[in-house]
Amino acid sequence: MPKDQQTENLISPPSVDASAEKGVDSGYFAFGDWPEENWWEIFHSEELNSLISEAIGQNPTIQGIQRRVELARQTAKVVRSRLFPLIFFDANETWEYLSKNGLYRALNPDIPLNANLVDLTLSFQYEFDFWGKNRHLFNSALGEAKAQEAVAADVELITTTSVAQAYFALKTNLVRKKLYEELYEVRKSIYDLQNLLQEKALLSMLQPLLAEEYLLEAEKLVVSIEEEVETDKHLINILLGRGPDSALDIDHHLLPTIKKLPLPDDLSLDLLSRRPDLMAQIWRVEALAHEVGAAKADFYPNINLRAFMGLESIFYKLLFQGDSKTAGLQPAIHLPIFTAGAIRANIRAKKAMFDEAVYEYNNSLLRSAKEVADLLVLVQSVFDQKTDQEMIVEAAAARLNLTQLRQKSGLDNLLAQYFAREEWILKELENITLLYSQYLAAIKLIKALGGGYQSEYRVPLTAQGGDE
Repeated sequence: MPKDQQTENLISPPSVDASAEKGVDSGYFAFGDWPEENWWEIFHSEELNSLISEAIGQNPTIQGIQRRVELARQTAKVVRSRLFPLIFFDANETWEYLSKNGLYRALNPDIPLNANLVDLTLSFQYEFDFWGKNRHLFNSALGEAKAQEAVAADVELITTTSVAQAYFALKTNLVRKKLYEELYEVRKSIYDLQNLLQEKALLSMLQPLLAEEYLLEAEKLVVSIEEEVETDKHLINILLGRGPDSALDIDHHLLPTIKKLPLPDDLSLDLLSRRPDLMAQIWRVEALAHEVGAAKADFYPNINLRAFMGLESIFYKLLFQGDSKTAGLQPAIHLPIFTAGAIRANIRAKKAMFDEAVYEYNNSLLRSAKEVADLLVLVQSVFDQKTDQEMIVEAAAARLNLTQLRQKSGLDNLLAQYFAREEWILKELENITLLYSQYLAAIKLIKALGGGYQSEYRVPLTAQGGDE
């Protein structure tokens, strides 16, 4: 296919520069470089570094896709062999009882009835690739191999980001579990105190009943978070290639996330070569373009040359004498005259597959740009909410401290202190959830930017007017 036909339906990477500049203006981003290959190190967690390193080495999905890459590479080498002359050596011996009235004995009565035909042959065959069919098939196989390499990088990126998300989910749930247990204790204290006041006829039954409901809700939250913690551990172990019940030694402390996320200056320009899923799709497009070229070659003559030379004899003692030599040359040409439209239909079918891959690539490119733009907005929203929530938690903590002072001075009762502590715990729970949302948004943005992937090959096809 001519280059202009290959690229006529390709779209250029859509711009997300406006969203990036708006994000930088928000103060939560800074123009810098693309994520590093070991992007997880920006979180400064030795636990996370160790878990991801283990996942890369032992995750079954990563191991499986690496074998698929090897399969594609070896398949390309098999296809490449068609470009070279092929030489074979054959040795065979035929033990045969010859009929006295058969062709061989009738014409050669001196041939013994029990004959052994020994044949040593060196054969040669070569297909002249005048029309580039085999070269196209080889380039198509190469494109598929490169696509599989990009798929493998995408699988690794998905796995590492999944480990990071599960890790921070577990850390968050461990903190939430501690807060839920504290909430349960506070509500139990409220329930016990209100029951005591009701027994002294200082409260009606309404308040203790309501306190019991809140206590049971807190107990339910504790049970629920324990389930989430165990589920998170199972997920991490499976991603690491372990059994679900393997021991995990995870610190309960959750550090604040990074204050500013880096954004590349050339975000729109290099997004294609930085996203493994996009590179995999564009290599599939390239491979299918070569399949179209190979299909077109079927219109032209197929020219082959075969030759052989060797030794043949019915007696071992005569096998290596000069009279036992044999040789032959077989040139062949195959020219399609009438195929009932099969060749043209095959070309159109390959072209339809090529066009489908192009449109799928365009769709993936648009979705990837949308993903980046959406995440830039999400990060700003989550970080803004987190800033506001921190102020809310500080206000709740100040109110709790003031209530404790008032209670010690006899200006407030113990119930007021319990209620203030309950409010602070609830606000802190929201704060911890938003902290996890910050981590999650940062990880998703890194994944949307390719997670440090950089194609070692140039982009094979770009939209018309773009640089290749």
